[in-house]
Amino acid sequence: MAPDVHSRGSLREDGSSRSSSSSQAVPTSSQAGEAHEVSSSELSKWREMVDVGISQYMRAHPDRFHRRVRRGIPPHLRWQVWKAAAQLDDCELPGDYSSLSTMENDWTPLIDIDIARTFPEIKTFDEVQQQRLKRILNAYAGYNPSVGYCQGMNYVAGLLLLVSDSEEESFGVLVRLMDHKDFGLSGFYMERLPLLRRYLRACDKLVAETVPDLREHFIRENVQPAVYLHQWFLTLFINCFPLSMVLIIWDVIVCEGLPVILRIAVSILQVLKDSLLSMHFEEIIKFFKMMKTYDDEDGELNAFRIGQLLMKHTEHVQIPESTLEYLSRESLEEDGSLDSDESWEADLGSGTWFQSFSRMFSFGYSKRKITNSSWSSSTRSQSAPELYMGSSEASGPDMATGSGSSSGGGYSQGSSTRGEDEGFITRGWEFV
Repeated sequence: MAPDVHSRGSLREDGSSRSSSSSQAVPTSSQAGEAHEVSSSELSKWREMVDVGISQYMRAHPDRFHRRVRRGIPPHLRWQVWKAAAQLDDCELPGDYSSLSTMENDWTPLIDIDIARTFPEIKTFDEVQQQRLKRILNAYAGYNPSVGYCQGMNYVAGLLLLVSDSEEESFGVLVRLMDHKDFGLSGFYMERLPLLRRYLRACDKLVAETVPDLREHFIRENVQPAVYLHQWFLTLFINCFPLSMVLIIWDVIVCEGLPVILRIAVSILQVLKDSLLSMHFEEIIKFFKMMKTYDDEDGELNAFRIGQLLMKHTEHVQIPESTLEYLSRESLEEDGSLDSDESWEADLGSGTWFQSFSRMFSFGYSKRKITNSSWSSSTRSQSAPELYMGSSEASGPDMATGSGSSSGGGYSQGSSTRGEDEGFITRGWEFV
C-alpha cells in the first residue's frame, strides 16, 4: 500500500513525513533515475488517484490523469501506475516464468552478449542485475518464439527491471507491452521490423509537415534518419537520453500508448530546431550522441526538468487521424502507403544495416565534465557506425509534396560519421 500523505506534511520515500507547508517540495528518488523534488500538493493528487484506483481514475478522468503523468509520476508510485496502465493486474502472469527463464533457446547466446552492454553507466546494474535481465529476456524469447529476441529489447526489459526490481512482474509487463493489441511493441522487433518501419515512415511524414526546414537541412547535410530515429524508436529513447529524463518519457509512453513516440520525436526536433539548423554534419552527429550525457543536475534546467517541459510540449503536436489508422492496421506486411519516400530505408533488411545498427549499441561509456557548460561529452570506445541506408535515387513519392521526386524528397545518400571535434559543445536544450 502506498504510504500516507499528511495534510501539513511532506511524504518521504519510506512513508514518513516531516512538518512543512503544503507547497513544500520534497526530494524523492528510486533505484532508477536521479532524485527530484515532488511537492506535497502533487503527492496529494497522486494519493487521491491511488485511493480511487489508478485504473478506474484513468478511465474516469483521462485528460487529468495524462496531464499529471506528463509532469512525472512520483518514483515510489511509478511501478504501480505502469502496471495499471499495462493492465497487468487484470490478468495472470503469462507462462511458467521459472522454466521459461532458465531454459536455453535459439536466442540465448545473443542475449548473453547484449546484457553486458545494457546500462553500463549505471553502477547498480551489476552482474546480478544482468543475470536477472538475461532471465527476463530468455523467458520472453521462449514464451514468444515468433519474435524471440532483438537488440533494443534489452533496454526495454532492463528499464522495467530498474523501476520494478521484480523479475516476474517485469516479465509480465514486458509481455503486455509487446503482445497486447493496445500496445503491440513486438512489431518493432520481429523479423524485418515491420512496425518500426511503419513508424519511421509516419515520423518522416510528420517531420516534413511540422519542421520542413529542419528536414531539408538534414537532407542537405546528408544526415540520415538512422543517426537518431532508429535508436530513438528501437530503444524507445532509453539509450538516448539521461535516465531521469527517460523515466518521464516512459511515464507518458506507458500511459498513453505507442503512437505518442511520434509526438515525442517531433517535439524533440522542434525544440532543438534552431540549434540543429546552425550545425553541419559533424556537429549534428556529435549533438545527437551527446544527448545521453547531458548533465546539469544543479542547474534549473536539469534533465528531469527538460523531460517535464518536453512532455508538456507534446500536447501541441497533433498526429493526423489517417496516420493513426495507418499505424494501427492489423496486418504488418510491408506496404508503401502513407506517401512515404522509402529510399533511406531501402537497405533495412540487409546485413549491412544490421551490422551497422548493432555497433550503435556497443559503444563504451565514459563521461567527463565540461566547465562552463551544461553539456558533458562522452568518449566512445569505437568510432561511430557507418550507416548505408539505400541508393541515391528516391524510390517513392516525396513526402513533403506528395509528388514523385528523385532529389530532395528523402534521405537518399548513404553516409558515414566522421571525426569528432572534441571542442564542440552546444547548449541546445536551453529552449525555455
